[in-house]
Amino acid sequence: MATTSSDKKGFSSIVSIDLESKNAYRFERNEIKPHNLDKSSKTNEFFISYIYAKDIISSTLEMSHSIPDSDLQDAVEIKAYEELGLDTATEYKITFFETEVNDTKNRLLNVFAINAELVREQFGAIKAKTKYIDYVSTAPFLVGALYRKNILEKEGVQCFVYLQKNDAFLTIYRGGSYLYSKSLRYSLKEISEKFCELLGERIDEEDFYHMLSAEGMRPSNMGHQKFLMQLFGEIFLYINDVLIFAKRSYGIEGIDHFYFGTEVGTVSGIEEYSKSYIGLESYDFNFNIAINSKEWYVDQMHILMILASQAYFESQDESENFTIFKRPPAFSKRPSGKLAGILAASLLLSFAYPAFQYAYGAKFAFETMQKKEEFATLNQEANAFRAVLAKLAEEKKGLDAKFSQQDERLQFRKKLLDEIHEKKVNYPMKGVILSDLIELINNRNIRVSKIVETEGKMTFSLRSQSDKKLTELLKDISEKEKYSVSTEEIIKKEDSFFYTSDVTIKAQ
Repeated sequence: MATTSSDKKGFSSIVSIDLESKNAYRFERNEIKPHNLDKSSKTNEFFISYIYAKDIISSTLEMSHSIPDSDLQDAVEIKAYEELGLDTATEYKITFFETEVNDTKNRLLNVFAINAELVREQFGAIKAKTKYIDYVSTAPFLVGALYRKNILEKEGVQCFVYLQKNDAFLTIYRGGSYLYSKSLRYSLKEISEKFCELLGERIDEEDFYHMLSAEGMRPSNMGHQKFLMQLFGEIFLYINDVLIFAKRSYGIEGIDHFYFGTEVGTVSGIEEYSKSYIGLESYDFNFNIAINSKEWYVDQMHILMILASQAYFESQDESENFTIFKRPPAFSKRPSGKLAGILAASLLLSFAYPAFQYAYGAKFAFETMQKKEEFATLNQEANAFRAVLAKLAEEKKGLDAKFSQQDERLQFRKKLLDEIHEKKVNYPMKGVILSDLIELINNRNIRVSKIVETEGKMTFSLRSQSDKKLTELLKDISEKEKYSVSTEEIIKKEDSFFYTSDVTIKAQ
């Protein structure tokens, strides 16, 4: 899968970095090689890394279709803090994707929250070496690059399980789009620890990883094989439970392809467990794209990061980019750089012609001293140039006036944008207020005949067979400190069975 120089937007190579080990690979001219971050060219290399699945807080939330798209991000963030138990004193990067469901009232959203301070801590050592980290994704999201780069076909449902030394995750894609993911409790390090417990003796962690990659599920030591079979039986029972939950929650009829892999390489014999415990044929989680990929084994997360970088070069889509260490734009593309360019051009235009005139006039003065007979002709030309200068001065005066007008328009628009921003930030969410008040009204079995909103206030026309219930409702609303309530009177017409009142409510 070649990456042309034009795709790279000025970068000569892609550098993928593992968060935990700090191991890095450099991909250039379709070859992948280990890379020393201390020797990185910070200008020409595109740096990408990822966040472990275990560090992502994720869940599904239902949101009403009545919430406008303009208010949806705010509504999701409020509900995420409430239902995901997020610390209100902590800054989180919150994103969401909508999942297709047959529900006309509510949207089903996959919501993800990432602790911004945790990102700063985890990537601090990498940033110290690279200065920038252009792209930070999450382990489950990286899988999507397989579809965007046409490595896998988008049809059907695919499940991916990848065991890493310090984490493990399962993710499901449907039609080439992300559907579900979960951090699994069976990391390779955890499996190694449990294996030692069953064995009753300590073996080196790296020796265990070598046994898995070299001998798979049938090690030469029969005692090791027994406990290995027991461990992976538990693992696949656990994976099956996760798949049952996902199928039920997202209406998945069946998994078309199941991919299984590990950070230390392919585990031979794993396909028997896939068939026995989850009823699926297992495919290797191995998508090497480099022409020299057979020279050494590369953790597949580096391959996915390279593919994700290529897809990003093509789309410039920032929706799955969680980096807080982006490099600044070129000086010429910054507002200050553009202003400096305009000023330099203005100065050049302002001084260029007068400077030319001065030199030209000096030349004519010198020639006049030697050739007095040409004085009349030269004097006429000089007068013509003076007229041009006067015209230019008038034009400059007009341009200065236009510049002043444009500056006034700019200041007006800036003020207008500030007012729009202030309105957007402080504007109370209509959907949330209505939901709160309608619940209070329904609790008192009171009917609403009309709702009118004017100047930030809502007036409810209410009616009830009991004036006591109307009075109690006013008390309920006034007890909520976030609302102010007022009404002129509660009336009952002689030919009516209902008491009516217009109640005006305003958010504090």
